Amino acid sequence: MLNNFTLAINSISLSETKQAGISLTMVRADSIHPLASGNKLYKLQPNIDYIKQHAYQQVLSFGGAFSNHIYALALYSQSLGLQSIGIIRGEPEYARNTTLSVAARSGMKLVFVDRATYRLRHNKDYLQALQQEYPQAFIIPEGGSNHLALQGCSTLMRQINKSYQKKQAKIPDVITTACGTGTTFAGLVTGAKKDQSVRGYLILKDKSVHTHVNELLKNTLDDSLHSIEAADFGGYAKFNAELLDFILNFLAQTNILLDPIYTSKMCRQLVQDIRSGKFKKNTHIALLHTGGLQAWHGMKDKVIQLRGDEAWDKIITKL
Repeated sequence: MLNNFTLAINSISLSETKQAGISLTMVRADSIHPLASGNKLYKLQPNIDYIKQHAYQQVLSFGGAFSNHIYALALYSQSLGLQSIGIIRGEPEYARNTTLSVAARSGMKLVFVDRATYRLRHNKDYLQALQQEYPQAFIIPEGGSNHLALQGCSTLMRQINKSYQKKQAKIPDVITTACGTGTTFAGLVTGAKKDQSVRGYLILKDKSVHTHVNELLKNTLDDSLHSIEAADFGGYAKFNAELLDFILNFLAQTNILLDPIYTSKMCRQLVQDIRSGKFKKNTHIALLHTGGLQAWHGMKDKVIQLRGDEAWDKIITKL
């Protein structure tokens, strides 16, 4: 199924890139599927294939109150006739937000746990207890980050290069992606050509991501070619006027809306890196838009508070 998708590619013209002599394009993985857009589809599909092959009746995973992964998993599972279960970090009242209310309407059973319990999501004993409680469920790690997802993201990288070849366009020298768990980054690395560089931008303060990436890649990561850079701007899901202004300016220049948590922070840090001269002139950089636009539905009040109704109108018209 993944091989059937076509990735749109947009040329990006920003004032910073013109001055630096950098060529920018954006890979629009955000628009390939109405239910599981962006990298979530590439992470989920190999897991779904495995679930079907082994006749599981349920799928269980983990996420926060505004998780793109939980949102996509709920809708995609419903479309395939699978019951989904979400172990959610936070309080039951979070069920009223847009992300989780959509998940619940899509048939997902929401199980709310406190932060101490949620930290056990990688613990073998805790996972075994969940498996006993839900014996018909296949358990997918938080963010869909397992070796099956790695295979899907490797396919994504190969499809990216094929999309440029079909357009008879120059294959990117550098591909950039936002990093949460690091699985998408690792998959892109495994699917990249030998002379391509993959640059991940970590949007949360979590040093364990590097350990996870090394485990996925079996400690074969070439640090001279591929890297993970900090781009949290204060921490995961931190959203302020500076980030909103960047998103609105990017929208005005490109007609592309970025999500408020992942790709926007990646793009913001990339622009700063270009300004500081971290890329050679004539470098072709491809920015991967990993989706997550559904997160905007929970940001209306914050956007209006920061920049007024006009700013929100610009965003909502693109959703």
